[in-house]
Amino acid sequence: MEKIQEVSQPIGSTNFPAGFVISYPLREPVELIPGPTIVHQHAASKLLDRLMGLVLNDHTRKIGIYGMGGVGKTTLVRNLNNMLAEGSSSAQPFDIVIWVTVSSITDLHGIQFQIARRLGLRNELRGESKERGTNILLEELKKEKKFLLIMDGVWEKIDLDKVGIPQGEDFLGCKIILTSRSLDVCNQMETNENIRVDGLNDEAGWELFGNYVGDLPDVEEIKSLAREVAQACMGLPPAIKVVGSSMRGKKTVGFWRDALEGLRRSAIIIEPAEEVFLPLKWSYDSLQGKNIQSCLLYCSLFPKDFSIGEGELIQYWRAEGLLDESMNPEESSDTTGVALIEKLKNSCMLEPGNHQGTVKMHDIIREFALWMVSSSKDGSKFFVQSDMGFNKMMIGEGMHDSIKRVSLIGGELSEIPKYLAGCSRLSTLFLQSNPLKKIPKEFFLGLKALRVLNLSGTLIESLPKEVGELSNLRLLNLSWTGALESIEAHTISSLSSLEVLDMYESGYGWNLKGEVDEESATLEELLHLKGLYFLRIRVYSNAHLPLDLDWLKRLTSFQIYIGHNRGDRDWLPLQAGERVVEIDGDVEHLAKCAEGMLSIAIDLDLKGGIINGIWELSKSIQLQCLKSLNIYECQVRKLMIRREDVQHEVLPNLEEISLTAIENVENIWEEMVASGGGRRFPKLRKIAVIHCEGLKSLIPYDFLQELDNLEDIYVRNCSNMEEIFGAKVVDENTPKIVSTNVADRNALPKLRILTLGVLPRLRCICQETFSLPALEMITVERCDDLRRLPFSTGNANKIREIEGEEEWWKKLEWEDDDTKLNLQKYFKASVSHVYPLPRAFLLDNE
Repeated sequence: MEKIQEVSQPIGSTNFPAGFVISYPLREPVELIPGPTIVHQHAASKLLDRLMGLVLNDHTRKIGIYGMGGVGKTTLVRNLNNMLAEGSSSAQPFDIVIWVTVSSITDLHGIQFQIARRLGLRNELRGESKERGTNILLEELKKEKKFLLIMDGVWEKIDLDKVGIPQGEDFLGCKIILTSRSLDVCNQMETNENIRVDGLNDEAGWELFGNYVGDLPDVEEIKSLAREVAQACMGLPPAIKVVGSSMRGKKTVGFWRDALEGLRRSAIIIEPAEEVFLPLKWSYDSLQGKNIQSCLLYCSLFPKDFSIGEGELIQYWRAEGLLDESMNPEESSDTTGVALIEKLKNSCMLEPGNHQGTVKMHDIIREFALWMVSSSKDGSKFFVQSDMGFNKMMIGEGMHDSIKRVSLIGGELSEIPKYLAGCSRLSTLFLQSNPLKKIPKEFFLGLKALRVLNLSGTLIESLPKEVGELSNLRLLNLSWTGALESIEAHTISSLSSLEVLDMYESGYGWNLKGEVDEESATLEELLHLKGLYFLRIRVYSNAHLPLDLDWLKRLTSFQIYIGHNRGDRDWLPLQAGERVVEIDGDVEHLAKCAEGMLSIAIDLDLKGGIINGIWELSKSIQLQCLKSLNIYECQVRKLMIRREDVQHEVLPNLEEISLTAIENVENIWEEMVASGGGRRFPKLRKIAVIHCEGLKSLIPYDFLQELDNLEDIYVRNCSNMEEIFGAKVVDENTPKIVSTNVADRNALPKLRILTLGVLPRLRCICQETFSLPALEMITVERCDDLRRLPFSTGNANKIREIEGEEEWWKKLEWEDDDTKLNLQKYFKASVSHVYPLPRAFLLDNE
């Protein structure tokens, strides 16, 4: 608010031709982190209460949480984080809570980047040295009056000064919580208070075990055996969950005897130092299904607490031959791959990640998986950097032939280690998020077995033709390689087995033959990749794109960006079955150049150009498959206009439309109502409108009957919006209604969610009263003039949540006291100023 006051005068006195737009929402003080609650666990709740007391104590600056792996340290601090998020915003003790996951070997740059992301500074840190990053963070954190830094999984002392964390008597606004397996590490970090977390006692362990095993038969011997099985999990919550899930539904004494004996047999072969793995080993051996154990072990290649996109994981499994390669990619993804992930989640070997559509491994299960592959005797060992540090990394003499998969994610590698070149059986190589600039031409010549190569997030500038020698390569990830400007001709087209090519946000733009020199790879080369099913690229050409329609249809998923400008938004990972086209620039010309791909596109994003009318565009180009339309920062002369053929469905399969910073539009549905006719948007489910300053209302009253399937409306930062649903059409000279097509009281029969934010002129949702029979949730933020909600005693039976500021709720006017009284129990005071955003604003996992 202080900054708004500072810039109000310049804004008022300066002409901004393109408008003044803030593209991203305000930062929330605390981010909710998915995870199990410990509210009903007596011992854990006592620890949480103690921790909260220390956090709120002004004299406690650093708090250490320590205990052996798997006892619940991370769960404890996650619950603290989420308690802070759920508290009242007015009573929030911190301006911001920053969560950092620390790998087992301290990576200062990785820590800095996670902090920068929460502060909205990640672009400022890209490409900067650690020293420069330290200065940037230090200056920014000094601006925060009070913040809490949670560092999860600290294995050795971290120099907070080198990270950029302000400390000392001159700065008392900083509090730090760290979790570690070692009390010595806590002491080295100079913690004021330490909390030890132990495993669950027998009764608590038995209670948790019961949650996962379900109801047991009323047989005393089974219950006795079950207690012994639970005790064999040594009080470790992850082990209890895994074993309990494995035994769910087992109803005979024999099953329980076999389980207990299996656990005891495992104890014989496991060294005392690894006894924590005993119950996990038994559950791992119990996994049923082809390659399911190998699929689980593959997940250990990713760093600690890393959220893995489910679609991405299935791609790796398929490329490695762990899924049935005789099935087409869509079948292997939708059936086998998804089923495997669900089976591993149901067995608690995998858990939901931090973002929708992602999974991750619990620390102790990941360590177990790495222990399993390290003891492998079939020549299928993994080599994972995050658990040994780059200074210690070296494949020993005679080990080259036994190494099958190597993960060197997120380190400080400026060049590819030479000792990898001799790993002739290597099938997966993860090099992402390293400052690599060059790939030696001879490096890949000895890696003929390589199937998966991930170079995303590196600084490579060119891709030599020797990469084309990888005849078995099935997946090549070059996303986020902004420095990549050169790919030699015939490099990509020589990869005869390639199935996945991901070049999202790569600096390399594909052109046609004749538009670039003969030494560079061209768009036509991609047509030689007969097995390709997943493609993300940037196309620079302004000419007609000669991508064969049959070839395009073989791609189960693609995301093709057409335009010379670099994108400035992060998206969620492309999911199986999505076909996205983004056009940036001369929209109508480029759309005609890409007519073939647009005819099968499911998502279309238009940015930065002039649009004469979506209706006209849909007449000249087939958009029959389109489900999602997103328009950003365009000058729109007419949007949804139609003048003829009144029975025609404009976009018959459109389900979502999102408009952001659209200029010159006062009425989205112009002339749609007056033209009459049947349903033009029969499947539309969601409308999102952000920073459209010209709009005074969202949907004309007479057009509501067109939207029988609309479920979700999101409106934010539209400064002139006065009402959501427009009034009935009346003659200017008389008070009589002249519309012959008026919506009835049962309009919008499926609308479930209504989200309204920062609409300073909004006075009503609708001047007319109608039932909104399916409405379940309303979120209102900073709509100070909105005094009435469209509810009465007769139409509020479905509502389950109303979220908004406390002061706003108190000032609302009601038709009767009974309505307010009935809805009071569903009101929830706002925690933050950020609400769920449409697709264009969602951040990917980084």
